[in-house]
Amino acid sequence: MGLLGWLSNPIGAALGTVGSGLIKLFGNSVLGPILKTLENGQNAQRDVAVQAVQAEMAANQAKAAIAPAFKGLIYGIGIPPAVHFGAICLSKTFDLGWPIEPLPTDYVAIEATILTAFFVSSPLTTLARAGAARLLKA
Repeated sequence: MGLLGWLSNPIGAALGTVGSGLIKLFGNSVLGPILKTLENGQNAQRDVAVQAVQAEMAANQAKAAIAPAFKGLIYGIGIPPAVHFGAICLSKTFDLGWPIEPLPTDYVAIEATILTAFFVSSPLTTLARAGAARLLKA
């Protein structure tokens, strides 16, 4: 950015410098190209967009830092309903005769929500993020 551009918009230049430093420090490959595009663009709302991307980068770093601490909790929530549902399906499909009772009707929706979150939503979200990162690299 030239001297004239910096003088006309010192806050944007300062935020661009900070954003570039954050990208170098954190190595965020997904948000880095977005921030670079915003820094180079002539968008009137550029400063707000740069701040939003920087906040998203900081939030992603915080999520990545605490995620390993909750892995056991996540599996502790997801595995029991998966085992229960799997055992019911196996017992009914192959006439194994296991004495597994289905949940009361009030709890079936809860088990379905947990199973959907654990085995459908989470993998699809991961795939979508990986696809977006791949598209941004290209």
